Amino acid sequence: MTQSDTELEDLLAREPQELERYPPEYRPESDQAPSEPEISAAEEPDLSQARSLLTGPRPAGFGEVLVTNVWAPPTPTEESDDQAEVDPQRTWESRQELRELGLLRESSLHMYDARTEAYWGQVREAVDLAEHAIIDPYTSFAASFADADMDGISAHRRRAREYGRSGEALLEVGRAYVAIGRLKSAQGVLRAAAKADPFNPKIWYNLGLAHIFARSNAAAAHALQRALDQMPGDFTIELALAVAHYHRRDYAAAEHCLRRIAGSGQMRAVARSMLACSLRMQAKWDDARVELSFLRDALPGDWSDVARQCLDCVERGDQKRSGPLRTKRRAKRLWQSLASGGVGAGWVAYALSENLFREHLQWAALPLLLVVVMLARGLRGIGGGELPGEFGNAEQGLPCWQTTPWLRQRRSEF
Repeated sequence: MTQSDTELEDLLAREPQELERYPPEYRPESDQAPSEPEISAAEEPDLSQARSLLTGPRPAGFGEVLVTNVWAPPTPTEESDDQAEVDPQRTWESRQELRELGLLRESSLHMYDARTEAYWGQVREAVDLAEHAIIDPYTSFAASFADADMDGISAHRRRAREYGRSGEALLEVGRAYVAIGRLKSAQGVLRAAAKADPFNPKIWYNLGLAHIFARSNAAAAHALQRALDQMPGDFTIELALAVAHYHRRDYAAAEHCLRRIAGSGQMRAVARSMLACSLRMQAKWDDARVELSFLRDALPGDWSDVARQCLDCVERGDQKRSGPLRTKRRAKRLWQSLASGGVGAGWVAYALSENLFREHLQWAALPLLLVVVMLARGLRGIGGGELPGEFGNAEQGLPCWQTTPWLRQRRSEF
């Protein structure tokens, strides 16, 4: 028996024991119904009228869980002549201030939570019903696991011991582990599948998706590049690879992938919007405007509103670099930095006079840490670097690739 066969036997023998540590509702062999109450047919929203389906990680316990939000179209309002002439940049600033203060309550029409095994099928059903909605790549990734065989994990593990069938069997086991939330086990099983069958692009693609869900973006890019090398020109693999590069903030590599698949169809429009954002992040303002002009005519979906929102973001970024907003922005950050420095100096003087650094060092140093953080943010604004809160969408329900939770640091619920 070779070393790889020994490792495979150890992996297959260890998985059933590890499965016992999980609650019954997460075990694929369990007949117990999910603990959360099922939504009755009367409470189901009309997904045919959905504006968008957006998926992202949300803190849950000490980790994160995937959540898919269904957003409804905005309520139409009667605009007066004064409202029609409002500066869009001013409107964006006002909404951003309300968001930062926690005064802007925006809730989705419906939400699907990956803490239930039915989540993947629910997302697939929502994608099929929301024919005119904007669907982000992460929702499509989640919907692709709707056919994962969670009830057949034991059978696939037994089949993986048969000669010549271990790659396909381990692929099914890995997909099932993704569906029950065991991303670490899924990555290990899919790596074993890739070792057993290194020329199967499906294995590398699913391994890349498992890495994306786990936020292992460098490993995801490597696996997806292997899949693309074996199946050149495949749209789904190319889009997933572009997303992995985008998460790594390698916008040039993301642009290279997205240019080949950008278009006016459902997911091709998503690729075009991400391409425009990649160009905007590289300060290629004119190229981004060109792509957004094409995005206005994309169907189905509210892509004209997305193009308008992104065009405002491009204009805002361009002005911050060279226009009138640059002077205003730098002056604001300069005063913030001076205020932070004054507060810090005042606290140091007070702490020295009260001998706090010797008697209560940990409490005396904490305010200084906060001052340093505020000062660093202010200096970054003075230097021209954009802060995460300076991007953003004017209204919820439209995708904004720079404010998505996928680009934020991993957070726990506690």
